[in-house]
Amino acid sequence: MLEKRLFLAVSLPMDLKRELFGIQKEINNQLEEDFVEAKVFKWVMMENLHLTLKFIGEVGEKQISEIINNVEQITKNQKSFIIKTKEVCYNDIKKCPCLIWLTTEKNKDLENLAKKFDEKKFLGHITLARIKEWAFKKIEIEERPSVNQEIKREISVKSIELMESVLKKTGYEYRIIKSFNFYSK
Repeated sequence: MLEKRLFLAVSLPMDLKRELFGIQKEINNQLEEDFVEAKVFKWVMMENLHLTLKFIGEVGEKQISEIINNVEQITKNQKSFIIKTKEVCYNDIKKCPCLIWLTTEKNKDLENLAKKFDEKKFLGHITLARIKEWAFKKIEIEERPSVNQEIKREISVKSIELMESVLKKTGYEYRIIKSFNFYSK
């Protein structure tokens, strides 16, 4: 039986994706050629940028309809809401970071929605790059790219998507399996 790798996500507006793609290029241009070739940063493709609510994992075809039913039940009374972005930064500069991400301001609506799918503490963010720790440690501290940039944007969340992650030769490609629309306030 073929399994699918699924997650729940908030889609982003295309203008924000384009802006973040530009920031990815700016950061990558700060690296010496050796580190670019070593692919220290594995950039998320522009079309794949999103905010993950819950990583579901590998599931069989038969489970997908059950997941869809569960998400429909959870979201049927969900009101649309706004989330605000804060800044692009490393996820944890005190240790060796493993991500470059765009953080979001604390948001009760987003946190409550995420909690309906997963009891774990939720931290809203949009991943821009995953970092190869061993390669990053080889870059002298003063040569590491400066990534901190304020990005003050509002994202209107009117739906969430059940997404499939498909591994291709060029990297992961994300496909929407089903959108779950919220009602307007």
